[in-house]
Amino acid sequence: MIRRYKEILYGFGLGLAMWVMDAAMHARMGEELHSTGFADELLRPGATQFLFRATYIAIATAFGWALWRSNWRERELRALEDAIIAFHRQLDSPAMRIVSHIRMLQGRPGVIRDEVAMSVAEAIGEDAHIIDQLAQKYIRFSEQVMAGRTREAIETLRAIEAWAAGQRPAKVTTQLPPPSIS
Repeated sequence: MIRRYKEILYGFGLGLAMWVMDAAMHARMGEELHSTGFADELLRPGATQFLFRATYIAIATAFGWALWRSNWRERELRALEDAIIAFHRQLDSPAMRIVSHIRMLQGRPGVIRDEVAMSVAEAIGEDAHIIDQLAQKYIRFSEQVMAGRTREAIETLRAIEAWAAGQRPAKVTTQLPPPSIS
């Protein structure tokens, strides 16, 4: 919890430090006027001193909260970047295996003679190619996000969405023969 909200806790600690310094200042000034000690000034301040010291704590804590919110957005962006990179790494090798297996399958004589098998293999190959292209486009997007080029990244993301909407899933055109009833 301390690591998660450290900025807020630092702000609160800064406010407490300001409370102690103000109490020390008032105790030093009060030695000449009356005989209150540092402990009395620290733990039992007058109404005015209490109001000012409470304001110190409130302002410092609010500053810590604002800093925490700013860093929270940055941490979320970093998590998004990491997720995009992990997504690409996880997607890349299976897509490449699919493409290589489809190429091996398409070269087999049995698949070449069977129209349905050839049609299915071509559809799978096209889909694997689309997945590979999509992964490459997301690499460019993640590089832009990591470099802090937000406007370019948004435009790239919109271009990816438009490209994906233009891609049609491959359909098998050849119908399977009806099952034979024995």
